[in-house]
Amino acid sequence: MLVDDQVPIEEFEGTEFPSPATVHMELRYVDRLLHIEGTVDADAKGVCDSCLDDVERHIHVDVDERLDPHSDRENDPFGESNVLAGNRLDLADLAQQLVLSDMPMGLRCSDECKGLCGICGANKNTGGCSCENDTENHGEPKMEDAAQ
Repeated sequence: MLVDDQVPIEEFEGTEFPSPATVHMELRYVDRLLHIEGTVDADAKGVCDSCLDDVERHIHVDVDERLDPHSDRENDPFGESNVLAGNRLDLADLAQQLVLSDMPMGLRCSDECKGLCGICGANKNTGGCSCENDTENHGEPKMEDAAQ
């Protein structure tokens, strides 16, 4: 069975998903298991954990799952087959779990993000701050300033 659908992804810990995720999957039975292959694509929107700028990320997940259709969320709500309810697959729940498991622990605007100044709070990615003229090493007083 082929599935092409759009499913909503719920907000999670400050990360929003402004548009539904696109799901392309093939479902088939293999060795008494439900084999699911395909992709899930979603757009995430949140705030950079380092500099607090807005961040938008595209999340692409390749899916290759095998679920036991004889074990469902009622029998084992925390098990691998918790997206099955009887003979029905909760596609939205599966997409939600896959996208969230592929997300980084925190959103960052880039790998090179310098964050905020610990003294004045200025975004170091957009240039220097006034603290850099008066201090070294991210807020530690210069030796000549300490001697005065």
